[in-house]
Amino acid sequence: MTEILSKLDLADYAKSFQSYLAREKPLFMEGDINLHHKMIEELGQYSSLKPVPAMINLDSALAHLQKSGVLHLEEIFAFVKIIRYFAYLKTIFIEGNLASWMQKVEIPPEVFEISSYFNEKGELKSDIDENFASIQAALAYIKEDMSQALRRIMSNSKLTPYLVDRQVHYINNQEALLVRGGFNHVLKGNIIARSSSGFFYVTPENISNLKSKQSDLLDKKEALIYEYCKKISTLFSKFLSFLKYINKEFDRFDNYSARVQFAKEKDMEFLIPKKSGVIKLERFSHPALHDPKPISIDFSKQVLMITGVNAGGKTMLLKAILSSCLLAKYLLPMKIDAQNSSIGSFKEINAILDDPQNVKNDISTFAGRMSQFAALFHKKDILVGVDEIELGTDADEAASLFKVIIEELVKKGMKIVITTHHKRLASLMATHEQVELLAAIYDEKNQRPTFGFLQGTIGKSYAFETALRYGISANVVALAKEVYGEDKEKLGDLIQKNIDLELKMKQKNLELNEKLQEV
Repeated sequence: MTEILSKLDLADYAKSFQSYLAREKPLFMEGDINLHHKMIEELGQYSSLKPVPAMINLDSALAHLQKSGVLHLEEIFAFVKIIRYFAYLKTIFIEGNLASWMQKVEIPPEVFEISSYFNEKGELKSDIDENFASIQAALAYIKEDMSQALRRIMSNSKLTPYLVDRQVHYINNQEALLVRGGFNHVLKGNIIARSSSGFFYVTPENISNLKSKQSDLLDKKEALIYEYCKKISTLFSKFLSFLKYINKEFDRFDNYSARVQFAKEKDMEFLIPKKSGVIKLERFSHPALHDPKPISIDFSKQVLMITGVNAGGKTMLLKAILSSCLLAKYLLPMKIDAQNSSIGSFKEINAILDDPQNVKNDISTFAGRMSQFAALFHKKDILVGVDEIELGTDADEAASLFKVIIEELVKKGMKIVITTHHKRLASLMATHEQVELLAAIYDEKNQRPTFGFLQGTIGKSYAFETALRYGISANVVALAKEVYGEDKEKLGDLIQKNIDLELKMKQKNLELNEKLQEV
């Protein structure tokens, strides 16, 4: 999962979304995606719910209970927080799918009673046990006695010349005063440390006595807490199935809540996959782009071949298409016009984007690519994105090879998005009934890509213009054009004229439609 998120530039998006979860979990939600979507839509209508409490992972705690082990107080309180939160949700959701779900969550009275043992800080309440209450009271008295004793000592005028400051310092969890040498003439106490300036940290004798009493009481308190942990763990073991169930349901609600909050704050929408296999995106923006130009594309056929200008957004368009499908698959929100968009359902999303060359494994670029394509022949009903399909070998041979490979993958029901500068490959595939052509558009007047796309045509690469734009001298580019040849340059011009003509026709259609609407 981490690999595909990285390839599609979705790692930061995933990290941002994870911060909305009460505890870390996979992005995928088990179960019926349509039911999940209904629940999320319902939950989105509630505006003032209490936030889901931060939660630790309880898998090891559940395993411990299975073996009749004793849980730590923190683990017990984590279950208490879940139980309290579901008890709260049961009072909030009174109709709809969420209410039906909450009705199924029946909290055993014996388990719910445990929640009354704790305060909001996760500490056992003093009133649950007489011994516990007396220990707490005694600790409070000792704390007050220590505070008063320190105030009396510091107010002693005989000690004032020896005091470095009038603060109470905590050294190794002990209260101490910072004093100069000779303090022993007016103060009885134990030196517990020295400062970097050569002064002494001293715990007064009467404070040490109180500290000893405090330590004894704390030991008794810990022993009593352990007895309660043992008692509660024994009860929890009897209701282990319920705790496993409610722990899982907590993650489910956490997934819903995080998605709702994330979508609201980022102004995003949800889109669930359909079985049609059609990808129609209306005003989709990739999450990694800060000031994106929304894309609209109809990818109804099985193969989309993207050609055209260098640095014109071909790779980003490929990533956007795959990203939209991945986000829909995991029911994650995105910037899109959901009402006018449609995304197919795919068993797997495979991105072949990087150069697979690996010295360590002794594999070349082309050999690596062939290995990646070979793996696809064993799969069905997946979405594949291939960037720069011609990478790593002779262009003419590759065009023939990839034509056959693509046709065979189409027979297996695959949906394929390809970027290429292969004019021959594009022309070989152009007549295939399941291939859609898309060209990245170049602004001839302003000498730069528009980051727009034109459907139904092959695009020109504009390698020479791109080289000039990125700093290659005009003389070098002029010589390169001579080497390239006049015939090939004319072919490029013909492609551009075709694109210009289609753009003009598209503009005229828009103008005519506007006039028809006025009529």
